[in-house]
Amino acid sequence: MTDQHQDHGNLANAIRVARIGGTIAELAAAAISADTLYHLGGQLDLGPASAWLLPAALDVYAFTALAVAYNLPVEHPGQKPVLRNARLAFSMSLACNALDHFLKRAGRLVDPLTRDLLLVAVASLPPLIVERLLNLQSLLTRSRGRSAQSGRVEAAPEEEEPARMGEEALAHAAAAEEEAEPQLARPPDQEVVWTGRPDWVAHGREIFANLSTQLSRRPSGREFQAALAAETRRLSTSGHLPAGTRPPSISSAKRIRAAIEADT
Repeated sequence: MTDQHQDHGNLANAIRVARIGGTIAELAAAAISADTLYHLGGQLDLGPASAWLLPAALDVYAFTALAVAYNLPVEHPGQKPVLRNARLAFSMSLACNALDHFLKRAGRLVDPLTRDLLLVAVASLPPLIVERLLNLQSLLTRSRGRSAQSGRVEAAPEEEEPARMGEEALAHAAAAEEEAEPQLARPPDQEVVWTGRPDWVAHGREIFANLSTQLSRRPSGREFQAALAAETRRLSTSGHLPAGTRPPSISSAKRIRAAIEADT
């Protein structure tokens, strides 16, 4: 356990060092390319103050994508798009630096129309950067909204029923399971040996059908989970499941119910 904690600590330190190094390298690269990008902005007929906005836009884009990538969990669905945005920002900066050097050294060899088209492409970068940042913000907002909605659906009852009716339905389901227990017990010569947790999708079909008939409606997730819990206790008592086997949770019961309904 100590070695595992030490490995986690070493990994955290390595990530911290990588992030610090990456940030310092980005700052150095931005400082080095600032004059070049400023000169390229001047070739777009921008004023002395406006020409600085070209390196500013490119560097802010790169820093934003880098900072977001640092703070996103690895499993987050936006991780790959964020990394693509960071690579795009660095590619834009690299291409602009290369273009400025090329035009300085060999601009006279380039056809004037070609030169103007290249500068038009450079002038279109700031609006493109704004569009990419808006797209990134929209992606993160949608991901956060889906996570929040999933949490609310998981925490809220599936059907808004009066508490008294829900309690009566649960009691009715549990009583029905207990009454059926002696009849469902298998003879010793038909003993079932479970090698792991039951296949609740297959095993729960009859439970779901009986509960739907008793309630004369589709059972809620909590009601179905209570029936599965009663069945788990019955199987544990009869020796078909190890003692102490935990029943499916409410979220698992909802997934089992959905799979059963999809097959019918």
